[in-house]
Amino acid sequence: MRQGLALVLLCTWGLLPAHGQQIQVNRQNKTIAITADDSVSVDPEVAAIVVGYQNYGSTKEAVYGDNVRVSNEIVKALREGGVPKSALETENLRVERTDTQEKWTPEQKKERQFQAIQMWAIHVPAAQAQRVVDLALHAGANNLESIDWDVADPKALQAKAGAAALQKARTVAEQMAKGLNVRLGDLVYASNRAPALGFMGSLGTINAEATPPPPPPPPPHLTLYPKKVKSEATVYAMFAIE
Repeated sequence: MRQGLALVLLCTWGLLPAHGQQIQVNRQNKTIAITADDSVSVDPEVAAIVVGYQNYGSTKEAVYGDNVRVSNEIVKALREGGVPKSALETENLRVERTDTQEKWTPEQKKERQFQAIQMWAIHVPAAQAQRVVDLALHAGANNLESIDWDVADPKALQAKAGAAALQKARTVAEQMAKGLNVRLGDLVYASNRAPALGFMGSLGTINAEATPPPPPPPPPHLTLYPKKVKSEATVYAMFAIE
């Protein structure tokens, strides 16, 4: 985490609107400019699980029929387990001739002329992710591709990260003002980037990212460990000093 500090003599023209006025160097007023980083991490609230069934067969008809049969059982188990239809999305569906693998035996090459793959994205509350994965695997799913953890309102988490960074900027500015024997005044400008002198100011968007954990292999019994969702923000804040 980085934190840059700068004491700048600038003329401030008030809190700038989005279209902004240009801040020019002027000795009529004094300000302290701070660049500060901070982040907020919270437990996930929602999960997007990508799970499915992949099978091989000697003919297109055989591989398709088996895939439909098992996939229907998986969907049935999920629905009976309380997963609403609106939470299910078809992520991938393919029936195609396979590319022969050198490690396959002659018998496997004969039996694996075609493959069918059907994947679903299942959107559920994070607390239900473990049960949903268990239901799908026990019903015949053999491909657990990924689990993405997130929050229900990413923008609210972005706002918390921005507020934390801005508070850090104020704390540092107060320390600097105390060391200079001056009093810190109002915030006159804030942005999510640190501009050069003579910049056009605007309030930007703070980016948030929920990094998903690597997809685990699909054993019969699988324990999930939800990863916290993290939002990071960098702010450039300018305070008047008196």
